[in-house]
Amino acid sequence: MLTHPFLLILLGGGLGANARYWLGEVFKARGWVDSFPWHTFLINIVGSFVLGIVAGVCKDRPSWYLFLGVGLCGGFTTFSTFSVELLALLQKDRLATAAGYALGSVLAALAGAWLGLKCVR
Repeated sequence: MLTHPFLLILLGGGLGANARYWLGEVFKARGWVDSFPWHTFLINIVGSFVLGIVAGVCKDRPSWYLFLGVGLCGGFTTFSTFSVELLALLQKDRLATAAGYALGSVLAALAGAWLGLKCVR
């Protein structure tokens, strides 16, 4: 049955993870990640924005929230990747870039979530 939480999260997560992977490949193929991990930065912001919308729209629709919020957005956003990339910047002594990446990611994702919720209220 497609309303079981396991299936909803599995399907949404699979779609979100594939979207993240292929978007990352586009950025890499164009050389847009050579000096800064733009793909992860933008994915986290867009994902936070979409999750804000989903949280507002699906507050009374738990099945949709599992599919879109937990699954799709959870599979799409990349906080674990963000952490590994931030650590790599720190290990390369690129402290200013690492600080900008960390602070910019957190503030921009927070703004994205706020804006997403604002759009549906």
